[in-house]
Amino acid sequence: MGALKRAGLITVARGTGGAELARPPKEITLLDIYQAVESTNLDDVIGIHERGNHTCPVARNIHDVLKDAYAPVAKAMSDSMREVTLANMLADYRNRIGVKARQLEQ
Repeated sequence: MGALKRAGLITVARGTGGAELARPPKEITLLDIYQAVESTNLDDVIGIHERGNHTCPVARNIHDVLKDAYAPVAKAMSDSMREVTLANMLADYRNRIGVKARQLEQ
């Protein structure tokens, strides 16, 4: 909750507690939420270990080769997460529990 508050996604009432969204769900993206709660930068999701043996040509160059290869992947993830809003996820959730509730009634 603290991370979401620091990111400006929620407000928290003093004293009695309770949290509310600071913006409408359609204005909060999955990327906003990810960046608020994850300590890993999206560019670092695909881990690349630091350079190892500097005498080895693979070890000397693999970091830069992988970084360049992974850059479009990180951009695609970011773009995709930016397209999904909290409103989308809430609608999906409500649809899913509605289906399950109807299934239980039968």
